[in-house]
Amino acid sequence: MPTLVALTLLLAAAPARADAWVLDPSTGSFRVVIMKEGALRALGHDHVLEVRDFRGSVELQDSSATLHLQINTAGLDIDDAAARRAEGLAGEVSDADRAKIRRTMRGEKGLDVRRYPLITLDARSIEPVESEKDMWMLSGEFSLHGTTSTLDLPVTLVPRPGGYWAYGYARLRPSDYGIEPVKALGGLVRTADEALVRFNLALIHDGVRP
Repeated sequence: MPTLVALTLLLAAAPARADAWVLDPSTGSFRVVIMKEGALRALGHDHVLEVRDFRGSVELQDSSATLHLQINTAGLDIDDAAARRAEGLAGEVSDADRAKIRRTMRGEKGLDVRRYPLITLDARSIEPVESEKDMWMLSGEFSLHGTTSTLDLPVTLVPRPGGYWAYGYARLRPSDYGIEPVKALGGLVRTADEALVRFNLALIHDGVRP
């Protein structure tokens, strides 16, 4: 979801030659929060996935822009203590529980990373939101777990030295992409069918190519 950020910048600059920007994975945050639900939800864990292995690029040609975001599913981490604290989730998850949760997340009943190694977002439309300062709306094709749908994503850009901070969020239903909630105790504890994707990423200039 971070790519839309890049597009906004490029459209604002609108040079008459190819101009490249990238999302910097070494700073900021890119996380997915999934809450627990069910009658015995107190026995389960809320979860936070951290997106660490990704590439995001934006190119502007004259007055048009394109964006491509690629996430390596095998590089997703889950329930890191610092990430949980940052997202306001109570308690820590033991290393043994994290290992089991990670296997489920990456396995056939979860993201199935062997079959679907990438999550992608490709966008070719971005427009300013008239009623909101510094906010842009990106529309593109989002592909997850073998399913592709149109995703509209609002992104806010804030200047920073050497580029911009791009931040925003999106809500996704995993079941729309063929990923069913994980259940335990006959469904009395289960993951909610909603994932909150939240990002705050640096957009940096990647040079100008003639």
